[in-house]
Amino acid sequence: MFDIFENSDFWFLESFKINGNQLTIGIAEGIISSAKEDVRIDKKTKIDECSPIVVNEESRKLEIRFFRVLSHQLTDESYAVPESGQIEGKVLCLHKDSSYLKHVLENSLISHLMEGPVFHYSLNLADDIIDIITTEKPEMR
Repeated sequence: MFDIFENSDFWFLESFKINGNQLTIGIAEGIISSAKEDVRIDKKTKIDECSPIVVNEESRKLEIRFFRVLSHQLTDESYAVPESGQIEGKVLCLHKDSSYLKHVLENSLISHLMEGPVFHYSLNLADDIIDIITTEKPEMR
């Protein structure tokens, strides 16, 4: 969908702004650090020489705008359930026949009041999953 996401697996939420029915999300690329560090999981478990993922001056930053947003949710990625159905994209995804879209349509007046297609996009970030229901394709800067 957007080529910039094909070369990077880690993106972090920097800003989340709602203005009317427009949602503007700022994200920054996470870069695997060359500095190694040990990570302690608990008192008994330690993983040696991990490479942390950091946002620094080399990180690319993007602003993604969604217009005509009908519904959205932000979930800590630790608690997110993988979405069913066909998914196009890796970080910015377009979902086909998703359970979230079905839930929103069944529990709102959207299907009765909106003409034309309704889309489910998601941003699959390192720490957050953001689901957006909209009638328009997002714009990226």
